[in-house]
Amino acid sequence: MVFDEFGPERSHWNGECYHCKRFNTSKSWCQSCDPQKIIHERMSGNKDIDNFIIKLQLKTTGFDKVIEWIPFDRLVNVQFIGEGGFGSVFSAVWLDGIRIIENDYTGKDKRWSRKPSCIVALKTLSGSQASALDFLKEFENHLQCRFNGSRLEVYGLTQNTTNEYMMVLQYANKGSLNNNLSSNFKNLTWEVKLKQLEEISNDLDKIHKAGYIHCDFHSGNILQNQCIDGRIISYIADLGLSRVADNSGSENGIYGVMPYVAPEILLGHEYTSAADIYGLGVIMAEMSTGKKPFDGFSFNTKLAVRIINGLRPEFAPGTPDRYIELAMKCMDEDPKKRPDASMVYKWLLYWKSSINTMNNQETFEIKNEFLAADEIITKMSIDSQKHPNSMYTSKFVNTQEIKALSNKIL
Repeated sequence: MVFDEFGPERSHWNGECYHCKRFNTSKSWCQSCDPQKIIHERMSGNKDIDNFIIKLQLKTTGFDKVIEWIPFDRLVNVQFIGEGGFGSVFSAVWLDGIRIIENDYTGKDKRWSRKPSCIVALKTLSGSQASALDFLKEFENHLQCRFNGSRLEVYGLTQNTTNEYMMVLQYANKGSLNNNLSSNFKNLTWEVKLKQLEEISNDLDKIHKAGYIHCDFHSGNILQNQCIDGRIISYIADLGLSRVADNSGSENGIYGVMPYVAPEILLGHEYTSAADIYGLGVIMAEMSTGKKPFDGFSFNTKLAVRIINGLRPEFAPGTPDRYIELAMKCMDEDPKKRPDASMVYKWLLYWKSSINTMNNQETFEIKNEFLAADEIITKMSIDSQKHPNSMYTSKFVNTQEIKALSNKIL
């Protein structure tokens, strides 16, 4: 009897493999046979890149999950979207399109196909011309989180005409959360905001359960996509700084957006998942006001020390107390007292569900609190008071200087 390591995944519902005649391990995909069919389809010419892609393809669990090398001439209408602290983002039309599995003409069997001419996002990594290995680190972070349930799709890699490597990712047609908040705040009900935060906290939970820490968690790194039915789905992106949870950071400083950086990190302590939770609390405050945190402040050492000493973003008038309490727990000065992402997700889900269903007195009160807060949103002012020294993209923060000033004040 021959041992089949993929035996538990095989099912008659997935069809039969034409090569080995066993049931497939997923729809129209045999884990034993099909990866060999797609490796070497297209190669980059860079040994590190090609070996990396082949390793991923051999582990692929479905045709629609294949990571591939995408020749740059198959990407047209490339348009610049924006630039962050660690790379630039573009949109493009991928002529070949994403891989899909569809019914054949009989309607019974599944076949491999593609959805051609779809819009995708391209992301560079600063310095990627110099190091393919550094670029692969961020790409692998995206993949590991994707494999563990994070929902931002990853399609493959390419290289532009100036020899920069680029990730090819799902395109989010609504851009970033921070831009959408400022432009559409008065149209967002609390039910919608709770739904978005629920998705964000769930994604963050998946990242943490994959053994990673984001390390640069702010509203500019949350992308949003509007579906055909009008729903807006939020995704955590830009995992360039993320690291394995037991991997320590720099002793001299960190990269980040200061208002979202946890006080212990500003003092030079190592990153933990609790630092990401602090950033989530700041985002919760931002969702309340529609304003970027500490808008009008100079992002300097003095602000960092004030954050260390307890300064936190404001909440909008009328924001439900239970919401403020959860956000403040996320921003607790003691990282050990902050809830994990799973707990935050459960509370947000409960509150959102309470708006639609009133099973008891508590859910009735929750619904009324958030509906009352909706009435205040239309009357709020969200005028920006941006300081010329407030940067909402990631930059180097010198924790040694912050620690020295903090000790001097004490």
